[in-house]
Amino acid sequence: MDKNTLISSFGKWVSPINIQKLTEQVKELKQDYYTKKLTTEAYIKLLLVAQLHEFESLEEMSDALVDEV
Repeated sequence: MDKNTLISSFGKWVSPINIQKLTEQVKELKQDYYTKKLTTEAYIKLLLVAQLHEFESLEEMSDALVDEV
């Protein structure tokens, strides 16, 4: 799969998510109250990346994310 195609696919998956409304609900429910780095928005995007790459384990996902940096 071409690198640009993957980014386009990811953009298509993320674009329907209303980040403004999601942020309001997260603040209202205090979901990110004690979080410092892994916010709800980042977690959703991380799960979408894992789905697109079809990772079979957390270790595989972690290795792939570290390698790309």
